[in-house]
Amino acid sequence: MSFGWGTLFITGLAIAGGALLASRVQRRLDGIAATMVDVSHGRLDARIPLTGNGDDIDGVSAQVNAALDRLSALVDGMREVSANIAHDLKTPLNRLQMILEQAVDKAASGEDVSTELTDARAESLQINETFDALLRIAQIEAGARKARFVDLDVGGVVDTIGEVYADVAEDDGKSLSTSLVPETKWYIHGDRDLLMQMLSNLVENALRHCPPGTAIELAVSRQDDSILVRVRDNGPGIPPGEREKVFERLYRLDSSRTTPGSGLGLSLVKAVADLHGATITLEDNNPGLVVSVSFPAVKSPAA
Repeated sequence: MSFGWGTLFITGLAIAGGALLASRVQRRLDGIAATMVDVSHGRLDARIPLTGNGDDIDGVSAQVNAALDRLSALVDGMREVSANIAHDLKTPLNRLQMILEQAVDKAASGEDVSTELTDARAESLQINETFDALLRIAQIEAGARKARFVDLDVGGVVDTIGEVYADVAEDDGKSLSTSLVPETKWYIHGDRDLLMQMLSNLVENALRHCPPGTAIELAVSRQDDSILVRVRDNGPGIPPGEREKVFERLYRLDSSRTTPGSGLGLSLVKAVADLHGATITLEDNNPGLVVSVSFPAVKSPAA
């Protein structure tokens, strides 16, 4: 008799415990569902509450929250880019409109409009270059180019850039040199064309914003398990407070707004570095700037 009552008591406890556990799980699932509903309605700051006990539901919730953090950052970035595009392209579009209006007025009076047409062509080319750069950055960030990655010697890329731009620098009253250890290979996993574009942008950035007499150096070295590519100069440098901002799309320093450019060169550099799993830092060269890109090293090329 007592055994039967004991069995009923234990069964009742099991049912009650199961119901309580199911209720707690259901509440947490309801919290997840409510968060996803909030996100679908545009509240990108909504996050799934965590209990902190480290169970499977907490683990999945933490991963979903991380994905929501990334989504929120991407949306904020797109809003900022849209605002920057509207702001920075308004000026050249206004200039283009004024030039065309002048051309129409001159044509109506029988005057020569070749100067206005040349200026309009230059403005339209600059606008197209800006949009082309934005599209390249978007393609790189999408990761589509990773299919073309191979093991390659980044020292060879640096050497090629040094040869291509040495005469350009000399014609501009500056010097460009490369620092490579002879008979040494610096293998990384990457896309040669993108790496060429990245280093070209860094060198052109130095050439554009540094005065005559500036010395620019390209160097490659190994640091633990990383390959370090540096572009250094003894020009005016970048103020510490501006060094993170220069990687933003269409951002330009006040001192560089009178020089040609769209403010997308370093944004593309950052996109290429991120695609290669590399970190990029800007440091003071006293005087000047040192741009360091640290790539994960590959021991030897793939067979």
